[in-house]
Amino acid sequence: MRVGFVGMSHLGQVYSAATAATGADVLLMDDDADLVDRLLTSPTVREPGLDTVWRNTASQRTCTTEFLECRNCDLVLITRDVPTTSSGESDLTAIERLVHRLFQALAGSRIPVVVLSQVAPGTTRRWLDSYPELTYQVETLVFGNALDRATNPERHIIGCEHSGGSLHPMHEAWLAAFPAERFVMSFESAEMTKIAINIYLAASVCTTNTIAALARSLGAQWDDIVPALRSDRRIGEFAYLTPGLGLSGGNIERDLASFIRISGGRDVNNDMISALLRSSGHHRKWVSRQLRDLPLSDGSTIAMLGLAYKPETASTKNSPSIAVLEEFPNYVFRVHDPSANFETTRSNIQRCDSWEDAVRGADCLLLMTPWDTYRTIDGQQLLRLMRGRRIIDPHSVLAHESRTLTDVDYRSLWRLGPQ
Repeated sequence: MRVGFVGMSHLGQVYSAATAATGADVLLMDDDADLVDRLLTSPTVREPGLDTVWRNTASQRTCTTEFLECRNCDLVLITRDVPTTSSGESDLTAIERLVHRLFQALAGSRIPVVVLSQVAPGTTRRWLDSYPELTYQVETLVFGNALDRATNPERHIIGCEHSGGSLHPMHEAWLAAFPAERFVMSFESAEMTKIAINIYLAASVCTTNTIAALARSLGAQWDDIVPALRSDRRIGEFAYLTPGLGLSGGNIERDLASFIRISGGRDVNNDMISALLRSSGHHRKWVSRQLRDLPLSDGSTIAMLGLAYKPETASTKNSPSIAVLEEFPNYVFRVHDPSANFETTRSNIQRCDSWEDAVRGADCLLLMTPWDTYRTIDGQQLLRLMRGRRIIDPHSVLAHESRTLTDVDYRSLWRLGPQ
């Protein structure tokens, strides 16, 4: 089986690697020639296990900018990530261009095409007018765990022209390599399911952040509350109960914005969705509120560990770390992240090669991304390197050093203290 992937951003690189790992030949297509050249040797996104799979499947991979090559495929998947604007709106410019080129190349053929890119309800049916062999499939990848989720999916959610429609045999063959429960529905239902999943997740995130904040202010310990919540079947053992800094990464925020846009003019009250965005914005600024509360003078040195919006990814899309850097030009920031890049011309932001270099002489430490490498930090070594005794650690990365940090102004979303 030969499977083509059109659009080689994060989505395309992960799914093509997962497919190649099953033994299939894969064709990687994009109109960015520089990207295609780089993919000949290695992926350009960071995901656990991706580099290894890429090396092990090199002989099965062809990279090209020639879309006519897709006529030699048994199945083609559209896998371009849809970028979002600063306001959370989807920008379909790039994917519309790729889809147009693909449909032109496939004209007159009957090669099945699966849309994996997340598009708004109605988009796949509109594209059906240009190419008839089209289905839509929901992707539920999670940055930092994407390859595993592509290889071992929880379920397959598939949209067809008609609800309950049959799938092309080549699509069936590809799905057989990733066995999971299957839900087949109309295009619009599948597209809406993707949005619904992210809205439910957003509600869980915001609910957890809000209740945890009140619990801290009342002297309650969130660690005590979580096991009791998980034991309730209506909430469940897999519920999102980890306090954090609001929504980030772009995808969930995009779906909230899409829901508000789509529901406009319909008999739908979207006040709750708007409230989720406001709630997320409030929790994203928790670190900023703590930083303002500290008696720090202009020119103080702040160590920031973590730029990525979450561990195991290089993405800084809507990252709380970037927001803090932009909000406090009066401090000197010494920044370290094991993966993420952040280009800036500001003289008050210095990139460091190690966490030790970042914290050396710092008046305050911000532990923004819970990378595993930071969880092994020795508290005594940390305090020897720092000048100040103030640590803002929203994710309780240094919880294991609680005995060492007894004389520190330590602030966490999990622990009692100033809010």
